[in-house]
Amino acid sequence: MKNRHLSVVIVWGTIVVTCLIVVQIYWFTKAFSVTERQFDHTVQMALKKVAGSLSKDYVIKKLSSNFFFVDTHSTINDGELNTLLKNEFQLRDLDMGYELGIYRADDDTLVYGNYIEATKKLSTKDSQQFRTYSGEKNFAVFFPKKQSYVAAQLDIWIFSTVMLLLMMGFFAYAIVLLLREKKFAELKSDFVNNMTHEFKTPVTNIHIAAEILKQKYGGHDGAGTYLDILLKENQKLHQKIEQVLSGARLECKKRPAFTTMDVHQLIKDCAEAFHLKIQERNGDLKLELNAQSQYILGDREMLAQAINNVIDNAEKYSQDQPRITVSTQDTGKNIEIVIKDEGIGISPDSQSKVFEKFFRISTGNVHGVKGFGLGLSFVKSVIKKHRGYIQLFSKLNEGTEVRIILPKA
Repeated sequence: MKNRHLSVVIVWGTIVVTCLIVVQIYWFTKAFSVTERQFDHTVQMALKKVAGSLSKDYVIKKLSSNFFFVDTHSTINDGELNTLLKNEFQLRDLDMGYELGIYRADDDTLVYGNYIEATKKLSTKDSQQFRTYSGEKNFAVFFPKKQSYVAAQLDIWIFSTVMLLLMMGFFAYAIVLLLREKKFAELKSDFVNNMTHEFKTPVTNIHIAAEILKQKYGGHDGAGTYLDILLKENQKLHQKIEQVLSGARLECKKRPAFTTMDVHQLIKDCAEAFHLKIQERNGDLKLELNAQSQYILGDREMLAQAINNVIDNAEKYSQDQPRITVSTQDTGKNIEIVIKDEGIGISPDSQSKVFEKFFRISTGNVHGVKGFGLGLSFVKSVIKKHRGYIQLFSKLNEGTEVRIILPKA
C-alpha cells in the first residue's frame, strides 16, 4: 500500500471511529439521564402514594440524586410505613434495597433507621415489632445502589459501548500491524532490488569473459562446447534476475507510462522471440490475429514481458512438441488475447493459486520446470494496472488457455 493511501486510510479511519465514540458517549449520557429521570419519577410517585395515605398535607423533597425527604407532620408507624413503601416499590418494579429513616418533625432527630432489602419480605415476627412514634414525624428514603440500578437498565447501551471500544482497540491494533507489515515489505523490496542489482554486475562480467574466451579458445579441444553451456546458463541467470527486477519495478511504479500501441505488432514481436526455441522442439506457434481494432493504451515493455511470460509457460509445460496458438478478437470495447497450448494442464486445486506470488505447480516433491513462481503473478499485476483482467482455463493432460482482456484505446 502506498504511503499516501495508507495515510488516508489511517486518517479517515481515525475520524470515523472518533465520531462513533463521540456519538455513542452522547447517546449513552442521554439514555442514562432519561433513565435516571424515570427512576426519580417512579420513586416520587411511590412516595406520594405512601405520604398521601399518612397525611393530607405532605411535601416530597429530593435532596440529592438518591435521597428523598417527605414532610408528613403525622404520627408514623415504622412497620406500616415499611409495608406501604415495599408494596409501592414492588408495584413499580423498583427491586432494590433502600434505607428508611424516621425523624421528629420539630428538630429532625432520627428516631428510627433501617436498611430494607428489596427481596426480603416482612414476617409476622417483624410485624409484632412495629412501633408507633408519638408526635409529628417525617421520613426519608435513601437508595445507596441507585447508580448501579440505573446502569443495569442500560445493559444494551453498555454492551454496545464495550463493543465499540473493542472495535477501536482492534482498529488501532490493525493499524500497528499494517504499519509493521509495510515496513517489512519495504525492507524486503529494498533487499530484493539491491541483491538483484548486485548480481547483474558479475553476470555481465561472466558473459563478457565467456565471449572473449570463446573467441580465443573456442576451437581448442572442445572448449567451445563448454563455453556455450556457460553462456547459455549465464543467460538463464540473467533472465531470472530481470524477472525479479521487473516484479520489483512494477510494485514501485505508481502508474505505467501509457502510450497508444498496436497489440498485434506487440504479439508478433513476442512470438518472434520464441520462434527458434519452439522450432528446436519441432513445435508450432500459430498467430490468429482477428481483432479489427488492435490499438490499446499501455506500457509496451510491461505488456511484452507479461505476454512473454504466458508464452514461455505454454512452451515449458508442453512435454513433446509445443503446439501454441495466440489469437485476438474484439469483445465490445475490449480486445481479448487468448494464448492456448496443448501441454500438461493444471489441476483444479492449483488453478486458483497460479496467480499467487512464489506458487509453483509441482509433481510430487519434484518441480519439473525451474523458476521462482513469479511469472503469472507479474502478468496479473501488469494486466490489472492496464485496467484489464486475466482468466485461466485448464484441464489436466489436455492443455491450458489464458485469456487477457484489455480496454481498447
